[in-house]
Amino acid sequence: MGIKIFHTADLHLGMRFAGYPDVQDELINARYETLENMVKVANQESCTLFVMAGDLFDRTTLNVKDISRAARALNEFEGELVIVLPGNHDYYTHDSKLWNEFSKHAGDRVLILKNPDIYDLNKYHLKIKIYAAPCSAKHSSENMIGWINSRESIENDSIKIGFVHGSLEGVSPDFNKTYYPMTQKEFESSGLDLWLLGHTHLPWSENPDKNSRILIPGTPEPDGFDCKHEGSAFIIDLESSSKMKVQKVSTGKYRFFIDQIVLNDDNAIASMKQKYTGDEYSNVVLRLILKGRLRKEELDRVEEALNSINDNVLLLQTVEDKLYESITSDLINSKFTENSFPHQLLSSLLKEKEEISFKSLQKAYDIIREVRNET
Repeated sequence: MGIKIFHTADLHLGMRFAGYPDVQDELINARYETLENMVKVANQESCTLFVMAGDLFDRTTLNVKDISRAARALNEFEGELVIVLPGNHDYYTHDSKLWNEFSKHAGDRVLILKNPDIYDLNKYHLKIKIYAAPCSAKHSSENMIGWINSRESIENDSIKIGFVHGSLEGVSPDFNKTYYPMTQKEFESSGLDLWLLGHTHLPWSENPDKNSRILIPGTPEPDGFDCKHEGSAFIIDLESSSKMKVQKVSTGKYRFFIDQIVLNDDNAIASMKQKYTGDEYSNVVLRLILKGRLRKEELDRVEEALNSINDNVLLLQTVEDKLYESITSDLINSKFTENSFPHQLLSSLLKEKEEISFKSLQKAYDIIREVRNET
């Protein structure tokens, strides 16, 4: 009989999103909704196990209401077992208030991998042995899998799965090696059939296949502009220790997206407006970096377009320090007295059409305004 595993990690329930005060509540709540939706998908797919490979919670200090909500969502799983591994953000200690409280609300089919040990799932009628490597602190220069490599191989009729949280060399950003650093070589030499990881917020591999034996699902709900995917998890169909297929599923509610746009005419403005007032961007935190030179009336149309975009997306942020008003004769005449030095200098530069002159013109205009305290 095959075993189907729903593999997720790094949900970070309780993340505060203090940098997004206007939509803070929406972003906080979305992570709980994503957990609830993942459980529904796992039930629809008739998954045997629901696995959270670390950082279910963003920190070890959450209120009882939030902990209880997470436990209730996991208790809705209809398969054999929910398995939760403490990660480096929600690490386990013997006096952990977080995990003690979570245990009170979790059902009897929720297994917390509190200790580095082998967990035999035979009592759940599953021929699986779990090799757990939970985190015991936020940072560590040593990983938690060394003991696994020192154990003798177990019987061949059980599928051997490692559960671990930490950075993977060549995949995870960990320049100072303080996030339980691990290597693919360590995994490959362990003798286990499959490794399910957490910690890295981008999925790896991007397109896993039947030969993939080290899996990172990425965060299921994007949490910032460095997370460019739409949130993901893996569904792993294990027919045996050697026969497996992996499906990546989209899970997130909100996305974070950055775009750099050059605006030099009305067509570019209209194109920007048309793109970002579409339905596909309604759940996006959008940052637009705008560049270019436009006449005053065109700049007004930019503001109108941005207002429309702002009404469509979840949150709009703009960077406009490289978006300039085109310097024309009318602008020069309106700002400076005719035949004054600024008027003559800028008018002279305006007559030259090459790009270097436009840059010099803009620079000169900015300097003059600064001297005149107009910025």
